[in-house]
Amino acid sequence: MCQEIKPSERLKSIIDSFWIFSKNESSENFKVLPDNCADLIFDFKQNKGFLSGVMSKYQLRELTTESDLIGIRFRAENFGCLSKIPLGETKNLRVELSHIFPTTNLNILSQLFDLDNLNAKKNFLENLIEILFKQNYTRQDQMIISVSQNVRSLNGIVNVSHLAQSFNISLRQLQRRFKNYIGLTIKEFSNIVRFVNARKTITSTKTSLLETAFDMGFFDHSHMTYEFRRISGENPSFFR
Repeated sequence: MCQEIKPSERLKSIIDSFWIFSKNESSENFKVLPDNCADLIFDFKQNKGFLSGVMSKYQLRELTTESDLIGIRFRAENFGCLSKIPLGETKNLRVELSHIFPTTNLNILSQLFDLDNLNAKKNFLENLIEILFKQNYTRQDQMIISVSQNVRSLNGIVNVSHLAQSFNISLRQLQRRFKNYIGLTIKEFSNIVRFVNARKTITSTKTSLLETAFDMGFFDHSHMTYEFRRISGENPSFFR
């Protein structure tokens, strides 16, 4: 059974959501779609945790009846300051927490696996994340955070050269800093923002696919179809 839980009010600007997967009646294969998020995942069956890095295309996952997982989903720009390695090194990968956090943080995290109920686990993780963000506040790249927010507000329809000019930085520097901190290139990040917004429009409205394609900055319906297949493995009509 998969369940999504919103974070406490004080952390909603940091944590996108919690998700829990446990007590499944049967094994399940499913497709995970890119959303410009990175997930910390804790496996209580194996007593270990890992980071699922930001994705540039869909991935297939299998969960069994024995799976007992809790995940914390972060927008990539909110997680960048916590990792001791650039998120660009975690793209499309699952990375053990020993590569992400210092040893002192890992020792604290080990206490999580001794807790026996969901509320206690959620409270523990929220308190830990709040402490980690306070400790690493100065490591936040405020310019890159602003750039990512700009891309999101424009639904991914951006000119990268214009972005660099507006933030008074060379295009090369912007691209390097963005990829290190976010885990994707600006073009990849923008394409996924556009895909996510187009998919939401297709799912929730009766707007024609052609009109959606133009509204979301695609050249035409064929262009949108190509991008959907590349990112999700599906045609746009699959989400209608």
